[in-house]
Amino acid sequence: MLEFEVSFYVIYIFLLGILVFFGFFIQSKKELAYKKQESSLDAKLICLSELVVIIPFRNEEKRIECLLKSILASNELPKEFIFVNDHSSDRSVDLIAKKLIGIPYRVLELPEDQEGKKRAIRYAIEQSSSDYILSYDADIEFNPNYFSELKNLLEADLYILPAILKAKKFHEHLYEVDLILVNAANCGIAGLKRPIMASGANLLYKREAFNKYDNFESHSHMPSGDDIYLLRDFRKQNAAIRLITDTTFSIETETPQSLKEFFNQRLRWIAKTGDVKDHLSTSLAIIQVVLTFCFVLIASILAFNGQWKMFMVCYILKTSVDMLIFLPYFNRIKRMKSWLFIPIYELLFPIYSLVILCAMYLYKPVWKGRRLDTNY
Repeated sequence: MLEFEVSFYVIYIFLLGILVFFGFFIQSKKELAYKKQESSLDAKLICLSELVVIIPFRNEEKRIECLLKSILASNELPKEFIFVNDHSSDRSVDLIAKKLIGIPYRVLELPEDQEGKKRAIRYAIEQSSSDYILSYDADIEFNPNYFSELKNLLEADLYILPAILKAKKFHEHLYEVDLILVNAANCGIAGLKRPIMASGANLLYKREAFNKYDNFESHSHMPSGDDIYLLRDFRKQNAAIRLITDTTFSIETETPQSLKEFFNQRLRWIAKTGDVKDHLSTSLAIIQVVLTFCFVLIASILAFNGQWKMFMVCYILKTSVDMLIFLPYFNRIKRMKSWLFIPIYELLFPIYSLVILCAMYLYKPVWKGRRLDTNY
């Protein structure tokens, strides 16, 4: 048993150290190289007058105000904000009109025969013109210098910009930790090879590249996933893709407001991630499942045999390793308070994983008031 435990920790520390810890520093070097390129005299930077921001929304009256306040407080503005109303039944449209006086914006109504975020984005793209497109979610907020800094980015086909969850209640930090750990892994993988995830809440891409690479018909059956499918389409065409972790370019959004909302969100993400069929992502998921199973097996055997001291040693060791390896990323995105919740998250993770596994086959998630008929 002891040999198995030692072997597990050696393999675990080695894999996690390479994939997350060292990958993070390689990614940081890449981002420093981007800045050096941006300072060169022949660098071609993103022009705000050639940027439109597309914001699909559906019944966001209670959440959209933070975004509207951010727009009003912004030091600089893009060419246009385009809100796409996905058949809302609340007062979202009235609230936008009331708040955004003097701001270059318009509201488009998604046709009756269309629905969903992906179709809303494509409808807005067809109804607009610009060199660059920035997609937002309707429940986000950003700092006043966001667009001032954005115009300093060097041109690329796709920028994966940081989207950070913002917990307001004690238990919501656990939701935050769950996503940050995934984003930290994505950052490390991007440093070593390429990103495997993106967030449509803060995604910047070149219109010309979108028109050339977008393969909507291959994923039109999935109601969500504008981000990860777009990343796949761009990656398959060897497009210039850049991931940024600098919080200068970040947006913030609320965590799920309930446990049910949290599980609905995670089930949607699992569904679209599996449907993308990214071999690198699948391989990493298998590694995670195997490592999680091994740790749970070790902990279960120790608990069953009443070896509680050894059980605590194993738990403390794994938690300490995770906190150390993920520390640079949490510090990078300035979420150190949530970092302190990792020990609690570690205790709950096996139960959380089991619930997710069962729900995948027994429950269909709901999104924007619509039940998603999706096979996992």
